[in-house]
Amino acid sequence: MNKKKIIGIALAIILLIAIVIIAVLSNNIGKNNNSQVLEEENETSNSTFLADYNGEDASWDDSIAEHITLNGNSASSDKNTVTIESGVVKITKEGIYVFEGKYTGQIQVETDVKVRIILNGVEINSQDGPALYVVNSEKTYITVVDGTTNSLTDTTNYTDQEPTAAVYSKDDLIFNGTGKLSVTGNYQDGIVSKDDLKIWNGNITVVAMNNGIKGKDSVKIIDGNITIKAENDGIKTTNNTDEGKGYILISGGNIKIEAGHDGIQSETLLTIENGNIDIISGDGSSSSNVSTTTNDMFYIRGQWGEQSNTFAQDEDTGSYKGIKANGNIVILGGTINIDSADDGIHTNADCNISTGNITVKSGDDAIHADGLLQIDGGNIDLDAHEGLEATYVKINNGTTNINATDDGINAGNKSNAYTTTIEINGGNLTIVMGQGDTDAIDSNGNLYINGGIINITGQNAFDYDGEAKYTGGDLTVNGTKTTTITNQFGGQMGGQPAMQAPMQRGR
Repeated sequence: MNKKKIIGIALAIILLIAIVIIAVLSNNIGKNNNSQVLEEENETSNSTFLADYNGEDASWDDSIAEHITLNGNSASSDKNTVTIESGVVKITKEGIYVFEGKYTGQIQVETDVKVRIILNGVEINSQDGPALYVVNSEKTYITVVDGTTNSLTDTTNYTDQEPTAAVYSKDDLIFNGTGKLSVTGNYQDGIVSKDDLKIWNGNITVVAMNNGIKGKDSVKIIDGNITIKAENDGIKTTNNTDEGKGYILISGGNIKIEAGHDGIQSETLLTIENGNIDIISGDGSSSSNVSTTTNDMFYIRGQWGEQSNTFAQDEDTGSYKGIKANGNIVILGGTINIDSADDGIHTNADCNISTGNITVKSGDDAIHADGLLQIDGGNIDLDAHEGLEATYVKINNGTTNINATDDGINAGNKSNAYTTTIEINGGNLTIVMGQGDTDAIDSNGNLYINGGIINITGQNAFDYDGEAKYTGGDLTVNGTKTTTITNQFGGQMGGQPAMQAPMQRGR
């Protein structure tokens, strides 16, 4: 064979072998790169699988969850991403963590991403600090598995003085799931979030030496059965400095509160959209002995008394109200039953009631607003020292029944935002007054009756200091229909002549 041809064939064979080797190497390199990319994608996916989760759905993918078995003083994990040391199960990575069993110790979260904790039949008793402590996280979700019973209990011993609750989170805390959860705060509080606290649903019982449920920025209750027994406040928020924070929203559920002080206390806006709420605050209305001889009052568990100059009253610990807000109170529906030593419903701003069923027994005011108290509907039954009190009381509709021992409706100058006025435009209003120097409708300013059905039983029907105008409505006083607004004129005793305001049309 020609020598050149042999060399050419050899070179061709070598080139072919080189191409095959390069192809094989390239294929392997491609496989390795693809494998690495897939692993990175999986890691990215695993690190963001809670990105869009808001807590509404209580189900979870068990195949990607880590299971932690609790057994007395020890605990074990099937994936070992948690650390278990000195009685603390510590979560440092995003994920779904399913806990079951009994444990003498603490669950702790310390990460900068979202974490979901599944309580699948646990009994956790902490010997130092909270039973569940979120030191840091983007959000922490707590799911209570349907059909299970769970308990989280802290101790009176806290080495770290910052946390104050059996369940304590420095960041957002969200509850869901329809199982049973019992939280006992032996140190101070039951459940605390230093940011937003949201309860989607569940069966939650809280017993606390101080506050039951507390969220700094907000407390939102969507649904569920919540029972609270607290020595101080039942549900509260604390942020009064950041705009749009410090509010409470209740849109459903069954809530029962027995509080040593305020039942529900909002630092700003308090909105009730729906739900069933039962509150006993400060031992209830029967515990109080209200004196009307002074405006400077204080309450000590079981009795009211005159405040001395040396008495240093703390606003929080000296408050025994059913529902209280420093901002507006808006009631859009629901059933509310309150038995309170102090005011039943109290706001330092305005209160608007659109509808709902409200029953209040109070040792002081049943419903009090420093500013405007407006009733647009609903069924309201009040048994109190005073029924309705505000700077401006405006009744447009609804059925309101008042049984009072002092004033049925009182308008006093408590806010510069409004002129002291009582205005009745509609609805069904029944007022029954106790014996003595009492006024059914008492305005320290103006009084306008423009409509509605009003039935008054009592010694003094009206008392006003400004102008009074009657322009319409069905008015009955002690069984007699009238179109005249009489005036007790500064609270004269019964039996003395009363001034009369003749019927006036227009305002």
